[in-house]
Amino acid sequence: MSIELTTNKVLYEPDEDIIINIIVRGLTSKEDVELTVIKDSQEVIKRILQAIPPESEIMDHIKISVEGTYEIGVKCCGSESKVPIMVMEKPETPIRFVLVFHNHQPIHKYPNGIYHGPWAFQHTWAPEFYPMYNVGPYLVHARFASKYRVSITYNLSPSLLWQWDDLLSNGTFIENKDFIEYIGTWDSRIALIKEAINTYSKLANDGVIEILTSFLAHPIAGYLIERFDIDDLLRWELRRGKEVTEKVLGVKAVGMWLPELYFSEKLKNILCEEGIEYTVLDGVYHLGESIRDKSSLYRIYRHDCLTVLFRDTALSDLLSFQLNKASNAQEADVNARRLIMELMMRINYVKDGVLTMALDGENWMILPTPNPYAALLLERIMMYLSQSKLDGYIMPVRPSIIKEFHDEIKEIPTTSWLGSPTKWISERADMQSRLWSMAQVAIDKWKVYEEVFGDDEELRMSLAMTLDSDYYWAEFININHIGEWAYSVISRVENALNALVIRFSQGNNQIEIIINNRWIKDANLIVGIELPETYMEHNIKVKAGFSESIRINGFNNINLSLLTPKTRTPIMKVIKITRKAI
Repeated sequence: MSIELTTNKVLYEPDEDIIINIIVRGLTSKEDVELTVIKDSQEVIKRILQAIPPESEIMDHIKISVEGTYEIGVKCCGSESKVPIMVMEKPETPIRFVLVFHNHQPIHKYPNGIYHGPWAFQHTWAPEFYPMYNVGPYLVHARFASKYRVSITYNLSPSLLWQWDDLLSNGTFIENKDFIEYIGTWDSRIALIKEAINTYSKLANDGVIEILTSFLAHPIAGYLIERFDIDDLLRWELRRGKEVTEKVLGVKAVGMWLPELYFSEKLKNILCEEGIEYTVLDGVYHLGESIRDKSSLYRIYRHDCLTVLFRDTALSDLLSFQLNKASNAQEADVNARRLIMELMMRINYVKDGVLTMALDGENWMILPTPNPYAALLLERIMMYLSQSKLDGYIMPVRPSIIKEFHDEIKEIPTTSWLGSPTKWISERADMQSRLWSMAQVAIDKWKVYEEVFGDDEELRMSLAMTLDSDYYWAEFININHIGEWAYSVISRVENALNALVIRFSQGNNQIEIIINNRWIKDANLIVGIELPETYMEHNIKVKAGFSESIRINGFNNINLSLLTPKTRTPIMKVIKITRKAI
């Protein structure tokens, strides 16, 4: 025997009709159903209803005049079910609510073009929430947003969109344990990828949802810019990320999701100069010291060019790590109600501000294994948000429509949503330290290359893939991915530098230094020449496929250095030219 209980809403005005629906299944005889309403552990309503075998659907109505939170319960034949509701006066203005979901997959691809993970595709088309739903989390999100028309903000990470676009344009090779699968552009599952793209795109262009962009390959940018001084790469990654967002979804995004919410003041100019208008950061670790009272978290802040919303960390984590554990449909419904009620309990602190939730869009539904009832929880949240908007309690909004701000915030700490970089650099220090050393070599090589040969899209993409934060995360370290992409950077740079060939010619008490550029791009170099009496430098540009020469009078004890033009980093070991008497 089973018993199900629900009400038509979560939030009610005093003396509003509360419609209660009860379904009792598996009865063999006529039975009493006890209906109770509890407030603060006190019974305020009790009724006895009747259920007729084998299945009975009972509808009842109650009214509650006193504001507060209540628990409605029903019992029959040893089974019971409970749901929470809240009774409160409708606010003069609904609470403004920004809900941000970070839907993301790193680019699971090796330099040879073969994918080592199918997750960008599988989490879209696979029936991971069967029997509740027949698709994965990325498409479930899109379908729910379309069904309930709730203003939700989505960061569809550029790396996720890049993989969808790659599949649609080229097909993909995906590595399995015993074979490599090729998925062609004719595969029937591709229709579900197209549905996801088209649904998000239409919702965004219709003004229902908002799209955030990001860096192309999900770096922990705040950490990288502080440790490695790679402003140019991060600026390039942001530009390419914006381009991918626009290409795939047709959206010119003005808001940005910072990967792992890892902020640094050194990123601010990059964001501002690349047209980013707002971002979301963590209420505990980024706002922390600026909190004056319980309303501080919900105020709208200005930081130079940026509008900054700070997420309610407790509310975000409630969904990410607790409510998502629903194990049946009744529990999923109850947990969705709990979230709505927790939101409304903050109304006196939010006031004219904004309550922001920000969290992963998929991980809380699929880790450690996909949970169909977590997907149902998501649907119920959207359903109750839609109802609460109609009733004037909650107003889900897109961040871009927020034009005012309450306070200037002078400085934001350099940190992540976890409060430190530990998860990426030292939780498994034995492996992580070696991977970061490898990354350092790749970065140093890249810097030398671009000083000499200029910007290189292929090399930057390889380095971005090397620095993707997902592969340094303690639980998901991927040595092969980092190693192969780092090697692709290092080998390309070494091939280029080895293509700079130096020859010497002597005559008339002169030595001619000939530099031949066999690489595909022009080379800008400094040739440092140290003689016994002096040191001189020559700035030269050697076009691809050509040579340049320098003549020097005399050639006893010459030290020749080939340097980069800005930082004067040595490109090779010093060449010593001597002439010894026989």
